[in-house]
Amino acid sequence: MRGWLSAFALALATACNATSADSQPKRTAPAPPPTPSNVVIPARLPSAPGEFAPSLVVVTGAQAKASGPDAAQTRGELLSDSESCSACHADAAAQWGASAHSFASFGNPIYRANIELARTKLGKAASRHCGGCHDMPLVVDGFLTAASPVPAADLRAHSGVTCRLCHGMSSATNDGNASYVWNAKDLDAPVLTDPASVAKHKAAASVRKLGDDMCISCHRGFLSPDMGMPAHLLGIDEPTAWRSSAYTGNGAMRMDKVEQQTCISCHMAKEPASKDELGAHDGKFASHRFVGAHTWMAAMRGDVEHLQKTQAKLIGAASIDVAAARYADGTWATPAETTVLRANQRIEFDVVMRNLLVGHRFPGGVMDMHDTWIELAVRDAQGKVLAQSGQAHAADPNDTDAHVLKSYIADDDGQLLLEHEIPSFRALIGNHTIGPRDSAVVRYGWVTPAELPAGGVTVTAILRHRSRSLVEQAGICKAVRSKVGAAFIHGAQGARMVSIDACAVQPITEIARHEIRLGTALANARPAWERGYEHGMALTAVVSERLDEARVVLAAARLLAPAGEAGARPRAMIDVQLAWVAAKQGRVDDALALVQAVRAVVQANKWPEPPVLSFIAADALARVWHWPEAVAPARAFTEAAPLNTMAWVMYSRVLGSVGDNAGALDAAVRGLTIAPRDPDLLRSQAVALAGLGRPEAQAALAAFERFRTPDAAADVRIACARTNPVCARERELGHSHELRTPATVGTRKQK
Repeated sequence: MRGWLSAFALALATACNATSADSQPKRTAPAPPPTPSNVVIPARLPSAPGEFAPSLVVVTGAQAKASGPDAAQTRGELLSDSESCSACHADAAAQWGASAHSFASFGNPIYRANIELARTKLGKAASRHCGGCHDMPLVVDGFLTAASPVPAADLRAHSGVTCRLCHGMSSATNDGNASYVWNAKDLDAPVLTDPASVAKHKAAASVRKLGDDMCISCHRGFLSPDMGMPAHLLGIDEPTAWRSSAYTGNGAMRMDKVEQQTCISCHMAKEPASKDELGAHDGKFASHRFVGAHTWMAAMRGDVEHLQKTQAKLIGAASIDVAAARYADGTWATPAETTVLRANQRIEFDVVMRNLLVGHRFPGGVMDMHDTWIELAVRDAQGKVLAQSGQAHAADPNDTDAHVLKSYIADDDGQLLLEHEIPSFRALIGNHTIGPRDSAVVRYGWVTPAELPAGGVTVTAILRHRSRSLVEQAGICKAVRSKVGAAFIHGAQGARMVSIDACAVQPITEIARHEIRLGTALANARPAWERGYEHGMALTAVVSERLDEARVVLAAARLLAPAGEAGARPRAMIDVQLAWVAAKQGRVDDALALVQAVRAVVQANKWPEPPVLSFIAADALARVWHWPEAVAPARAFTEAAPLNTMAWVMYSRVLGSVGDNAGALDAAVRGLTIAPRDPDLLRSQAVALAGLGRPEAQAALAAFERFRTPDAAADVRIACARTNPVCARERELGHSHELRTPATVGTRKQK
């Protein structure tokens, strides 16, 4: 029956020509011309794991086979040896020793609790899914699959991502799940007085040839049937958001002008070097702290310097704005300072956050584990809190009121999973992290008191960050107090001479704050048009029934833009968002007219044309099935944004819909080179192959079915929303929270 259904699905999809794609040509390379039908394009199927399944890691080199107990140094011991590197690279070694990379293995109480759960529920072999990136010294020496426990006092259990791992990689791909090749041959130590020896060492240890794929190989992760999971679920995925952003010149959602950044330029910024750092150039070297957002690991080790640097990276990474207020009759007060209060009146405040500086989603990494939240408070002139949301979150593990920037995952029964319980992951309920340069909006409802306070009212919004939730920390704290947990804490002391306290209070970082006084027109630090632009941009992502709200807000923002030449770019930026609204509402002519108007402004000012213009045109036409007209703008989008996954998804879908199966296959395959398991791209490939009568069609369909959204996901979301008010609220973007008086704070608990 399943085989018949698969064949029927493929035939139906072929008949409807509904496909998708994605690719990885160079940034400056143009998209290919239409592919001749006589050219045979090889299908691109996802790589299968090998010796260290379910991870994709491959080990080669002189010591590729197990070294054995009589060897002078096993492969794992070789990987764990940072001391020999520190002789010439003192600064890099010291910084690495403070980084999350060096505490990626069992010496990290957070990670140990998570992987031990996976080992218990899925089996020891399945834990190599984690180990390929976190535990290579243990993986290559067989500890993760051994019958005996992982040794708590062994350095290999406390080494994480080491010098010799990264600098010993011979190649890497962007598949993820440890998709790199590690050369087990030892790096020859250079003779410092011999330039040829030094040059040879530098060439062998250089990672420049790998570029960002070295980072991507581990910072893209997914769960799959290879590790005993019933379905594929995407986990960490920094590269898709970054490659599709303005930071690579491939942005597709707005006009955005930022300095281009890579993983390395952002997380390994140059800093002054000491005389003992022989890897320095012109007195500087690339930081090996890999600073991101992991404040807790630094704090539990008492590393004040690393904590301060991490918090400095977080402060200002995103903004928060009490942007506007909406009255019960649907009219707006924009900006929110102009709100006129009346007694017993319902008002809704729209609070807008924008990811300003992070090149991937914010917060990034493992998105269900982060704890970044909004605190909103309405106060009278004396500072008394009249209404609030999120104020209890910092101390209350049962808080369900705050808006948290995280993803929500549920199990088979629709129960929210709060402690990163990977073996039970079944469906994504909602993701409230924010893409690079994107904005998001949260609505807060408030019924004003019967007697308005004298002296006016202020509204304060604060965006705070903590590495992990209090629920997560409680579980970690309990684990480290067990006999096994205590052994690893003691082992870290012996192996790394470091003390770790996972039960200490986590640091909280204030990322951004905004305060307004209602009923005033006081000057704001940011232009009113910009606040309205970000608000409208956020509203374009909410449910379609509210899209006209975005149009009203953006139209008001346009009126606030500077006059004349100074307002040319602001007005064009706003018009791009208005074009998106028109496209999503099916107003094709309006969308195309706005695109042409912006293009004229771009050309008149001799600005580089933003990719978003072609994308909006293609999207608007595709939404109403004007496929032949959509071909040119879809192709132009791939030319302008060749690293953007959506570019190839759109192009392949459009080509398939006009019957160009060869072209659709080419676009899908190109897309799969940068997003190898994207379900839309896999589906496009399968449909195109079937349309061409190619024998690989069934294998391509099998790949699509393996990596597509699970059938049960919708049922899980419905079940969760039916029984859990948090699920019901958080499953939607742009949802609402009700502000509560202090007397009612803490009355609702997590189910």
